[in-house]
Amino acid sequence: MSAPDFKRIRLSFLVLPLLAIACAILCAVHTRSVGSVHEHRLIDYKGLSITSDNISVDPPSMARILDVHTAEDGTPVVTIEGLEPGKGFLLVTLPDQGSARQLRVDPGPVVVADGANFTGWEYFAGSVALCFAVAGVLCAWALHTLRRHSWYGYEMASYAGGALFCLAQAAIFGSLLLSRREATFTDFAEAVTNLADTFVSIMLWPMAAMALFVSASNVALLRKEGRSPRNALGIAASIALALACAALHGLDLAYLASTSEVGFLFWTLFDSVIAIGVCYAMALLAGTCACAYGAAKHLPSHPRSHLIICGCGLRADGTPTPLLAGRVDAALAFARNQEEAGMPAPTFVPSGGQGADEACSEAESMRGYLLSKGVDDSQIVPEAKSTNTRENFAYSAKIIVADGGTADHVAFATTNYHVFRSYVYAHDAGLNAEGIAAPTKLYFWPNAFLREFVGLLASRWLTTLLTYLGVAAIYLVAEYALLLSLG
Repeated sequence: MSAPDFKRIRLSFLVLPLLAIACAILCAVHTRSVGSVHEHRLIDYKGLSITSDNISVDPPSMARILDVHTAEDGTPVVTIEGLEPGKGFLLVTLPDQGSARQLRVDPGPVVVADGANFTGWEYFAGSVALCFAVAGVLCAWALHTLRRHSWYGYEMASYAGGALFCLAQAAIFGSLLLSRREATFTDFAEAVTNLADTFVSIMLWPMAAMALFVSASNVALLRKEGRSPRNALGIAASIALALACAALHGLDLAYLASTSEVGFLFWTLFDSVIAIGVCYAMALLAGTCACAYGAAKHLPSHPRSHLIICGCGLRADGTPTPLLAGRVDAALAFARNQEEAGMPAPTFVPSGGQGADEACSEAESMRGYLLSKGVDDSQIVPEAKSTNTRENFAYSAKIIVADGGTADHVAFATTNYHVFRSYVYAHDAGLNAEGIAAPTKLYFWPNAFLREFVGLLASRWLTTLLTYLGVAAIYLVAEYALLLSLG
């Protein structure tokens, strides 16, 4: 299987900035064409009888009142027409109460009431939903392309997480827009600012259940495989999740208790930044888990000229551990299926050097195991210099080329939880290899998923950061617009 056309995939995402620019231009044109007449809802006066005698504009030269009527829900609605650019107030006077609301007329003219409400704001909200939808579709298309080429790895995981996150955001923004046809921009901005917190709240119990499962699997891993920071990754992630939720709760209390506008602005913006970060991280984690599981369940097609077997430690007498023997057995089963289908037998490339506490190299130990299973020695080309998985593939690639093989007809055998990481290293070594998964204990899986998630963040940190900042900017703009309208 040839490598996917990454240049074509990445170039396709250039449609997003072009789409954003086009939407901004259309929104500006639309707002200028319809914004001179604005219907403003006086929510504070719901249920009261308001007439044109109670409404005025200061200064009168800036705008005029065209109509005052009462909506079906009892809210008075004032229709304002802009006349000339300027700043002033919409005055409401009643015998026992009154108010002065900020009113602005921008060039166009465009009437802006309460700082943020203007006719045609739905186009802006719809544009955000459209951009998210297109981004999600592009990520889904890229994911499908990589899966069709069996190109598992961090690229696939990032596209899977991106598709999940962007399509979910598009659905949420779209549903907010469709369900609030009679709402103002202020209502929409308020819903958006609470969106990330609401999403985190909904996912709190599933996340807590997952954290308990991961922590329990880590306890088993630490007990049976030894105490090491790597084996406690799930417990560390659960603690980080708990701290993030505690921080969000603390921020909620902080901005509710804030008595100043600056304090309220600071705490609400900080809360949104953390909440959207948690949401995006959850989407990437889900994408990574799905791709890692898919990589382990994928079975390469026949024929394969070479089968790399990744080493993983020996017994004291130099024989393979059950984990390593499982990898060799998986490679043997694949080779036999290939031969039974009438295709040429593959060449085995057992890969692994000799550790300080090992009686021989892992490659030599696997070679002996293969010979004991009836494999001819001419079918075995050991690689005995590597000390880790990355070197397994880097050194094996050179051996395969020297043996007359090509990068497009290679498979590798490793333990199921290790397949995804091995895809990454195989691609780095220039191999279009596909993985054969050997079974192992269930408690290895959660820690492996988290390890791959950390690897994704580390290897794709710039793309991840830019995506996060772009989404966070949308929420921060909505937060700022909400504060303008409330001020």
